[in-house]
Amino acid sequence: MPSIAVHLAAADILAEPLKIKDMPAYLLGCIAPDRVNADGFAPAEQRYAAHIRSRNIEQWKANIVKFCRERAETDFIKGFALHLFTDIAWDETVQPQLFEYLRGKGIAEDELNNAKWDELRGFDSLLSKRDNYPRDIELLRRSTADSAGDAGIDKAGLEKWRDKITALQYPYPPCGFLSEEHIKTAAELALLYMEQVFEI
Repeated sequence: MPSIAVHLAAADILAEPLKIKDMPAYLLGCIAPDRVNADGFAPAEQRYAAHIRSRNIEQWKANIVKFCRERAETDFIKGFALHLFTDIAWDETVQPQLFEYLRGKGIAEDELNNAKWDELRGFDSLLSKRDNYPRDIELLRRSTADSAGDAGIDKAGLEKWRDKITALQYPYPPCGFLSEEHIKTAAELALLYMEQVFEI
Protein backbone atom coordinates (compact mmCIF):
# COMPACT_ATOMS: atom_id res chain seq x y z
CA MET A 1 0.00 0.00 0.00
CA PRO A 2 1.22 3.53 -0.69
CA SER A 3 1.05 6.51 1.66
CA ILE A 4 -1.42 9.41 1.66
CA ALA A 5 1.10 11.71 -0.05
CA VAL A 6 1.44 9.12 -2.85
CA HIS A 7 -2.35 8.88 -3.11
CA LEU A 8 -2.62 12.66 -3.45
CA ALA A 9 0.11 12.73 -6.10
CA ALA A 10 -1.66 9.98 -8.09
CA ALA A 11 -4.92 11.91 -7.75
CA ASP A 12 -3.21 14.99 -9.23
CA ILE A 13 -1.96 12.99 -12.21
CA LEU A 14 -5.40 11.54 -12.93
CA ALA A 15 -7.65 14.53 -12.19
CA GLU A 16 -7.81 15.58 -15.85
CA PRO A 17 -8.44 12.14 -17.42
CA LEU A 18 -11.07 11.47 -14.74
CA LYS A 19 -12.78 14.79 -15.64
CA ILE A 20 -12.76 16.03 -12.06
CA LYS A 21 -14.66 19.25 -11.39
CA ASP A 22 -14.85 19.30 -7.57
CA MET A 23 -11.24 18.90 -6.46
CA PRO A 24 -11.89 19.20 -2.69
CA ALA A 25 -14.47 16.40 -2.83
CA TYR A 26 -12.23 14.28 -5.08
CA LEU A 27 -9.21 14.62 -2.78
CA LEU A 28 -11.33 13.92 0.29
CA GLY A 29 -12.58 10.75 -1.39
CA CYS A 30 -8.97 9.89 -2.16
CA ILE A 31 -8.03 9.83 1.54
CA ALA A 32 -11.36 8.47 2.82
CA PRO A 33 -10.62 4.71 2.87
CA ASP A 34 -7.86 5.29 5.46
CA ARG A 35 -10.18 7.21 7.82
CA VAL A 36 -10.26 4.28 10.27
CA ASN A 37 -6.66 5.21 11.18
CA ALA A 38 -7.67 8.61 12.61
CA ASP A 39 -7.06 7.43 16.18
CA GLY A 40 -4.03 5.26 15.37
CA PHE A 41 -3.34 2.35 13.06
CA ALA A 42 -6.59 0.38 13.01
CA PRO A 43 -6.86 -3.42 13.30
CA ALA A 44 -6.77 -5.31 10.00
CA GLU A 45 -10.48 -6.16 10.19
CA GLN A 46 -11.43 -2.46 10.31
CA ARG A 47 -9.00 -1.52 7.56
CA TYR A 48 -10.29 -4.30 5.30
CA ALA A 49 -13.90 -3.22 5.84
CA ALA A 50 -13.09 0.44 5.13
CA HIS A 51 -11.33 -0.59 1.91
CA ILE A 52 -14.11 -3.08 0.96
CA ARG A 53 -11.15 -5.39 0.61
CA SER A 54 -10.77 -9.10 -0.05
CA ARG A 55 -7.55 -11.10 0.17
CA ASN A 56 -8.38 -12.21 -3.37
CA ILE A 57 -7.35 -9.30 -5.62
CA GLU A 58 -9.93 -10.06 -8.33
CA GLN A 59 -12.68 -10.16 -5.71
CA TRP A 60 -11.41 -6.88 -4.28
CA LYS A 61 -11.64 -5.28 -7.73
CA ALA A 62 -15.16 -6.66 -8.11
CA ASN A 63 -16.10 -5.23 -4.70
CA ILE A 64 -14.93 -1.78 -5.81
CA VAL A 65 -16.86 -1.95 -9.09
CA LYS A 66 -20.03 -3.02 -7.24
CA PHE A 67 -19.62 -0.30 -4.60
CA CYS A 68 -19.30 2.41 -7.25
CA ARG A 69 -22.10 1.19 -9.49
CA GLU A 70 -24.52 1.20 -6.55
CA ARG A 71 -23.87 4.92 -5.93
CA ALA A 72 -24.15 8.21 -7.78
CA GLU A 73 -21.05 9.00 -9.84
CA THR A 74 -19.57 11.92 -7.93
CA ASP A 75 -16.05 13.26 -7.71
CA PHE A 76 -15.90 11.99 -4.12
CA ILE A 77 -16.74 8.45 -5.29
CA LYS A 78 -14.14 8.75 -8.06
CA GLY A 79 -11.53 9.72 -5.46
CA PHE A 80 -12.60 6.88 -3.17
CA ALA A 81 -12.36 4.32 -5.98
CA LEU A 82 -9.02 5.75 -7.12
CA HIS A 83 -7.55 5.25 -3.66
CA LEU A 84 -8.54 1.57 -3.71
CA PHE A 85 -7.38 0.94 -7.27
CA THR A 86 -4.10 2.76 -6.53
CA ASP A 87 -3.58 0.47 -3.54
CA ILE A 88 -3.96 -2.52 -5.85
CA ALA A 89 -1.86 -1.05 -8.67
CA TRP A 90 0.94 -0.08 -6.24
CA ASP A 91 1.00 -3.58 -4.75
CA GLU A 92 1.09 -5.11 -8.22
CA THR A 93 3.76 -2.88 -9.77
CA VAL A 94 5.84 -0.90 -7.26
CA GLN A 95 5.85 -2.83 -4.02
CA PRO A 96 7.56 -5.95 -5.44
CA GLN A 97 10.37 -3.72 -6.76
CA LEU A 98 10.61 -1.92 -3.42
CA PHE A 99 10.87 -5.19 -1.50
CA GLU A 100 13.55 -6.40 -3.91
CA TYR A 101 15.51 -3.18 -3.32
CA LEU A 102 15.20 -3.58 0.45
CA ARG A 103 16.30 -7.23 0.31
CA GLY A 104 19.30 -6.10 -1.72
CA LYS A 105 20.19 -3.80 1.18
CA GLY A 106 20.20 -6.83 3.50
CA ILE A 107 16.83 -6.19 5.17
CA ALA A 108 15.50 -9.40 6.73
CA GLU A 109 12.11 -10.72 5.60
CA ASP A 110 10.50 -10.03 8.96
CA GLU A 111 11.68 -6.41 8.79
CA LEU A 112 10.54 -5.69 5.23
CA ASN A 113 7.22 -4.11 6.17
CA ASN A 114 8.78 -1.68 8.66
CA ALA A 115 11.53 -0.83 6.17
CA LYS A 116 8.90 -0.25 3.47
CA TRP A 117 7.15 2.34 5.65
CA ASP A 118 10.47 4.02 6.44
CA GLU A 119 11.07 4.34 2.70
CA LEU A 120 7.56 5.70 2.17
CA ARG A 121 7.98 8.27 4.97
CA GLY A 122 11.14 9.48 3.27
CA PHE A 123 9.28 9.64 -0.03
CA ASP A 124 6.47 11.59 1.66
CA SER A 125 9.07 14.08 2.86
CA LEU A 126 10.13 14.69 -0.74
CA LEU A 127 6.56 14.78 -2.09
CA SER A 128 5.51 17.31 0.55
CA LYS A 129 7.98 19.77 -0.97
CA ARG A 130 6.36 19.60 -4.43
CA ASP A 131 4.22 22.55 -5.52
CA ASN A 132 1.08 20.40 -5.75
CA TYR A 133 1.20 19.15 -2.17
CA PRO A 134 0.43 22.40 -0.31
CA ARG A 135 -2.27 23.14 -2.88
CA ASP A 136 -3.85 19.73 -2.27
CA ILE A 137 -3.71 20.25 1.50
CA GLU A 138 -5.47 23.60 1.14
CA LEU A 139 -8.15 21.99 -1.05
CA LEU A 140 -8.62 19.26 1.54
CA ARG A 141 -9.06 21.87 4.26
CA ARG A 142 -11.92 23.32 2.20
CA SER A 143 -13.61 19.93 1.75
CA THR A 144 -16.62 18.80 3.77
CA ALA A 145 -17.78 15.30 4.61
CA ASP A 146 -21.16 16.14 3.06
CA SER A 147 -19.52 15.43 -0.30
CA ALA A 148 -19.43 11.74 0.71
CA GLY A 149 -23.15 11.66 -0.07
CA ASP A 150 -24.55 8.13 0.07
CA ALA A 151 -21.17 6.41 0.42
CA GLY A 152 -22.11 5.10 3.87
CA ILE A 153 -19.12 6.77 5.56
CA ASP A 154 -19.00 8.12 9.12
CA LYS A 155 -18.75 11.82 8.38
CA ALA A 156 -17.38 12.88 11.76
CA GLY A 157 -14.64 10.25 11.47
CA LEU A 158 -13.86 11.36 7.92
CA GLU A 159 -13.47 15.00 8.94
CA LYS A 160 -11.28 13.98 11.88
CA TRP A 161 -9.04 12.07 9.44
CA ARG A 162 -9.00 15.03 7.03
CA ASP A 163 -7.89 17.33 9.86
CA LYS A 164 -5.14 14.88 10.85
CA ILE A 165 -3.86 14.61 7.28
CA THR A 166 -3.83 18.36 6.71
CA ALA A 167 -1.73 18.82 9.86
CA LEU A 168 0.91 16.20 8.98
CA GLN A 169 4.59 17.11 8.93
CA TYR A 170 7.31 14.98 7.33
CA PRO A 171 10.59 15.36 9.25
CA TYR A 172 12.12 12.25 7.71
CA PRO A 173 15.34 11.61 5.78
CA PRO A 174 14.84 11.21 2.03
CA CYS A 175 14.05 7.81 0.55
CA GLY A 176 16.60 5.78 -1.37
CA PHE A 177 14.49 4.08 -4.02
CA LEU A 178 11.03 5.52 -4.66
CA SER A 179 10.52 8.19 -7.31
CA GLU A 180 7.73 10.01 -9.11
CA GLU A 181 8.07 7.47 -11.93
CA HIS A 182 6.74 4.85 -9.52
CA ILE A 183 3.68 7.00 -8.86
CA LYS A 184 3.10 7.39 -12.60
CA THR A 185 3.38 3.63 -13.10
CA ALA A 186 0.78 2.90 -10.41
CA ALA A 187 -1.48 5.75 -11.59
CA GLU A 188 -1.48 4.46 -15.18
CA LEU A 189 -2.61 1.02 -14.05
CA ALA A 190 -5.15 2.49 -11.61
CA LEU A 191 -6.63 4.48 -14.49
CA LEU A 192 -7.14 1.27 -16.48
CA TYR A 193 -9.05 -0.14 -13.51
CA MET A 194 -11.07 3.07 -13.18
CA GLU A 195 -12.14 2.71 -16.81
CA GLN A 196 -14.02 -0.45 -15.82
CA VAL A 197 -16.33 1.68 -13.67
CA PHE A 198 -16.45 5.22 -15.04
CA GLU A 199 -16.88 6.70 -18.51
CA ILE A 200 -13.53 8.32 -19.16
